[in-house]
Amino acid sequence: MKNTNFEETPEPMNQYKKAERRVKELKGFYSHLITYIAFNIVLIIFNVLYHHFGYMKIKVNQFFTIIVWGIILLVHAAIVFFGNDWEQRKIKKLMNKNK
Repeated sequence: MKNTNFEETPEPMNQYKKAERRVKELKGFYSHLITYIAFNIVLIIFNVLYHHFGYMKIKVNQFFTIIVWGIILLVHAAIVFFGNDWEQRKIKKLMNKNK
């Protein structure tokens, strides 16, 4: 019978779990990015069409959603692409310091 304690978990399994978590993070970011792009294309087309027909003029406040959501998307990108590497480097640095 195999003992499945955490300490005895083989290294490839830990690497697999880390890779699986990383893929989920990337998938979440890319779906966020695709949603952002699709929504903003529709929003821009809507604004251009209504401006063309004379119903409204394009103003900066109409692009408030694009700007705010873009900032949120940049924060999400920073967390996904720079967050884990920074944490791993810091952990290794602290572990080496304590030796």
